[in-house]
Amino acid sequence: MRYVLLIHSDPDSWVHPMFLPSGTDVDLCDARAAAFAKLLREITESGELIAASALADPITSTTVRRSGGALLATDGPVVPARSHLAGFLVVDVDSPQRAVEVAARLPAAGDGRVEIRPVMGLSGMEM
Repeated sequence: MRYVLLIHSDPDSWVHPMFLPSGTDVDLCDARAAAFAKLLREITESGELIAASALADPITSTTVRRSGGALLATDGPVVPARSHLAGFLVVDVDSPQRAVEVAARLPAAGDGRVEIRPVMGLSGMEM
């Protein structure tokens, strides 16, 4: 089953969503980068990794919505937040437990949070 692992982190310390929390030291950055590279290598070799990407700083976002038939596009995040969506992985794993195992190994699971959501087909009937 496919899951998206949504990586949330602190927007005030945004430099890179997984490696550079506030108060960063070089050794911590190197350790997090190595752990993340190892995880990516393992899930790539196992065929579990479908896609992964970091997202740009929230200040670069545009929010689009309709109100009364009019299109509203607003630059920047909708509201200030204590965390923001910093990146994601899509994995195809055998069980929900395996998705949790992968998410737990992401550096953001230590000082941010990783949300795990099943990916539905377009019909949504499998849920």
